[in-house]
Amino acid sequence: MKTTVVLAGLLALAAFDASAQAPYIVGTWQFNVAASRFPGPPPRIHVRRYSLLDDGTLVGLAVFVDSRGNPGFLQFAAKADGKDYAEYDSPLLAAFQAQGVTSKRTYSETPVDPHTVEWADKLDGRVIASGKKWVSADGRTLSFTQRAKNDKGEETEFLFVFDRQ
Repeated sequence: MKTTVVLAGLLALAAFDASAQAPYIVGTWQFNVAASRFPGPPPRIHVRRYSLLDDGTLVGLAVFVDSRGNPGFLQFAAKADGKDYAEYDSPLLAAFQAQGVTSKRTYSETPVDPHTVEWADKLDGRVIASGKKWVSADGRTLSFTQRAKNDKGEETEFLFVFDRQ
């Protein structure tokens, strides 16, 4: 009986799809304006793509067109270990390409549970934005809060909601 149980367990492991271990966030997400909350006009377009490298590094890419029609992107490659990893946006990548200037902006995330992380963006080691990011239990919705200071130094909080594509 023990041998049967052990063999069944080994067969189950052999048949296990490694991609099932990927975080729930992996995939493409489209911004849901109606479900989101933030001051000011919403972006015209905001799409996010998360993929997982073989070593467990999560690559996040946000492509957007702001309310004034300006396109941009934000990209990071990080592990959910609380450490800071370089983050690039359009101007930072241009500075890197043209002058070799490395990014002074970083991204980190720390797991809360299998669906949730706490995240922080830093500039020169100082937190400029932070919040929580989570995927719904059914896997169809990605949400994240963002706390940041506006130009007047007042803290604001946003809620971004995305639908899985």
